Amino acid sequence: MPNVAPFVAAFRRRLGNLPGPARAVGEAATGEPVVIELWVAGAWVDITSYCMVRDSSGQVRIAYGIQGGEGSQTDQATASLQLLNDDGRFSHRNPVGPYYDTLNWDAAKIRISVPDGNGGKSYRIWGEVAEWRQNSDTSGNHVWVDVSVNGLLENLAQGPAPERSVIYRAVTTPLLTGLVAYWPCEDAEGAKSLSSALVNGSPMTWTGNPVLAAYTGFEASDPLPTLTGASLSGGVAKYDAATVTQYQMRYLLAVPADGFSDLDVISRIAVEQGAYNLKYLDINYNDPPGGVGSFGGRGTLTLQAYDGDESPLATSGTPSITLDTRGRRLRVSVEVSNNGTALAMTLRVLDVDIGITDSTTIGLVSTQVTRVTSVGMAPDTLAGSAGVIAAAVGHVLVQTTITDMGDLGAAIHPTGEAAGRRIQRLCDEEGIGFDWIGDLDDTVPLGGQGKQNLLSLAQEACLADGGLLYESRTGPGLGYRTRASLHNQDPALTLAYGPSLAETPVPVDDKRQTQNILTVTVAGVSATYEETEGVLGTAAIGKYGESNGLTLNLATTAAATLKDHAAWRVHLGTTDEDRFPSISVNLAHPSMTPDMKRAILALRLGDRVQVTGPPTWMSPDAIDQLVLGMEETLTHFEHRLTFVCAPASPYTVGYLDTDAARLDTDGSALLASVTSSDTSLAVGPSTEDFTRWTTDSGDFPLNVRVGGEVMRVTAIANHVTDTFTRVTANGWGTSDSGQAWTNVNAANSDFSTTGTVAAHSVGSVNSSRYSVLASLSLADVDVQADMATSVTAAGGPHFSHIVARYVNANTMYLARLRFNTDQTIDLTIQKRVNGTQTDIETVNIVGTHAAGVFFTVRFQIYGTTLRAKGWETGTVEPDWLLVTTDGALPNAGPIGVRSVLDSANSNPLPVTFSYDNYRLLNPQTFTVTRSVNGVSKAHAAGADVRLATPTPLSL
Repeated sequence: MPNVAPFVAAFRRRLGNLPGPARAVGEAATGEPVVIELWVAGAWVDITSYCMVRDSSGQVRIAYGIQGGEGSQTDQATASLQLLNDDGRFSHRNPVGPYYDTLNWDAAKIRISVPDGNGGKSYRIWGEVAEWRQNSDTSGNHVWVDVSVNGLLENLAQGPAPERSVIYRAVTTPLLTGLVAYWPCEDAEGAKSLSSALVNGSPMTWTGNPVLAAYTGFEASDPLPTLTGASLSGGVAKYDAATVTQYQMRYLLAVPADGFSDLDVISRIAVEQGAYNLKYLDINYNDPPGGVGSFGGRGTLTLQAYDGDESPLATSGTPSITLDTRGRRLRVSVEVSNNGTALAMTLRVLDVDIGITDSTTIGLVSTQVTRVTSVGMAPDTLAGSAGVIAAAVGHVLVQTTITDMGDLGAAIHPTGEAAGRRIQRLCDEEGIGFDWIGDLDDTVPLGGQGKQNLLSLAQEACLADGGLLYESRTGPGLGYRTRASLHNQDPALTLAYGPSLAETPVPVDDKRQTQNILTVTVAGVSATYEETEGVLGTAAIGKYGESNGLTLNLATTAAATLKDHAAWRVHLGTTDEDRFPSISVNLAHPSMTPDMKRAILALRLGDRVQVTGPPTWMSPDAIDQLVLGMEETLTHFEHRLTFVCAPASPYTVGYLDTDAARLDTDGSALLASVTSSDTSLAVGPSTEDFTRWTTDSGDFPLNVRVGGEVMRVTAIANHVTDTFTRVTANGWGTSDSGQAWTNVNAANSDFSTTGTVAAHSVGSVNSSRYSVLASLSLADVDVQADMATSVTAAGGPHFSHIVARYVNANTMYLARLRFNTDQTIDLTIQKRVNGTQTDIETVNIVGTHAAGVFFTVRFQIYGTTLRAKGWETGTVEPDWLLVTTDGALPNAGPIGVRSVLDSANSNPLPVTFSYDNYRLLNPQTFTVTRSVNGVSKAHAAGADVRLATPTPLSL
């Protein structure tokens, strides 16, 4: 970047290049309310005395971060100010001005700071002057300059896209250590040779007919040649080898799925023989008959040393790597170094797609390193055949040092690189300062890196991860705040509604940021997420954002991952709360304490700000926002900051493997109205999903919101629970949860509880016994009970039922267990309508009927959907075994149980039917503390019940 990088590099040296977002600049504050400094002749000069902020009419304006609204990219920082120019010092063409010929007027730099409250400076902007507009009054006695300043993003936005590939730039900017030869092999079709990337290098020539720019499999490279029947050869410019004790040759190689022929020579290094016998180092491919040979198995590579006659030299062996290279994209390395009076020669390969490496080393005695003279790809040799089939090669280089195989880092294969790390690498490559907030490794894996300028690539990474790109305030440079660092923050600033605010925060309730459907596309593959539920779901307000597809650069095209990305953004776009686009404070106001001033000046993009105690005409909840941008105005009288905000609540997230996560149900509602003081609520599902609220004591307290009132829930229990631990005769008494049982269709003496179970004594066949909770009238229920009979069925089956929507003994829905005479058990969903009984669905369940063996039945009804399951008590509960629909009995009614013997049953009478652990799982009973947020009101039946602060799952 012209003009920027040297300045940034110098500044980084001054700071010691310390990492992190909070590094100090090591400069003391002057005590002045604002300091403006100009970069003159290689030093910062304080020009505050010329700034018209000291005049009652003057001001400095600064804008930083996102200015155009939520969800947009970070804007360039800007500043505007006026400088007194009576002596012409800021008229850069004035030869008698004190700054004449000392300023770089094409890129003059200004920084503005205020005291940070800790004895240092809080920099508000580092930028370049975009415009000097000279002005004067009509008399000419008062002269000034209107100055416009732009931050680094302005310069970066104008930067050109790179002309060369990612790998090319990684090798040459800066040059790799000891680089003496480099052929990128990215030459276009029609070239007559392969150009060297080094000024003193010669081109690589060929025999045969290589196909240039034919292979695109190395995404960090421009297209490379394929060498079917062709050989490449390149001379290495002469270098001083007297002090060289090692060298290496490296290149990219794409091996076709079928590999090559046995003993094909893939590459050759030629060296000066000098006083030694070594002349050539070859890499051979192995494909021996039967898959096993003396050099190596199929697909392996072998390093061979030869003399000038191409005769193998005596070595400690010719081992090969064990990695099967067929179908792989590789970086291949031959590394040679002195080892006492011998040579150590290592063959190393790296699979660039998955990062695995393999290596082997051979030795050659009485030999030392000599100068590399040339290299060849698929050379014509005596030891092997010329040319390899369908090989793609490129980025051939020779160095006079040995480096780590990962010396190019992510540039060798950018796919999978973490978004934060990519931004960091890009800045480092350009000499741009970089700081960050969060864990750069905890960012989404990206796809390949295209030929775009630095800012475009950084914005692409930012968009994929969902974080915030910003201009550093610790010096000229960029910064990145990860999406994960925005999650679950403690407030960085808490203000009380009142004098500390420079103006009234205005709540905005609109659909400007609404997005309830989104299609995410990656590499041509798309996935859509639509939020249908809730007040901002498509079912309620229609589709918002359907036409606004989003293209991301991700490492995967897996549909599930793409849908997760779409869902996260839809989650942000369906936040059901007021927006507060701006919150303003004035540091000069008497209410501002030193601690408040320090906290405000230390705010970073993405920090969380809360305003507590809003007035009664607003929502009673605290104003809870993230700072996306800032606008500052400094005058002789005030320092006003206005924060550009977005709701913080969407970033309060959870992870399924943590205790902090609180996931909401798909929908719950009050079953009955409550007064403003009731502390017991009957809550049931409002959707077909019967997700239950937690009953674990360790999960309490938790807050729910009902009609705008926040209530603290201290316990949740089943609406009905009965373990029958009481002893009663002539009835079942009252359940553990307080509802009375009613006997139906038989003498009272047939009903009892034993202290462990409830019983029906059935003394005749085809005669039903009912026990119902007559005080309840429910349409949608999730009810469960354990049931058994006293003997194994003989002659005909025993029938035990759960009853719901009970009208009378002739009309109801039932989930029935049939205990058969062959000891099998059937589960059936039934309906009785005016005495006519119909089996709707039936299934056999696992288990064996025997005297006293309990089975559990669970029966669920919502609207016209009926579900049932049955299993042996104490074993694992299965999925729903029966799911059906029926609309014959839509009205609410009691729940209960029924017992009956088939007319063919021949068991000695009476047969006892036993029931235990009767539970109405849904609805549930909430015990609450009212008016947690100051709202106190009555609520009608059907009022929505949901977590006050549900925890969405993080992307």
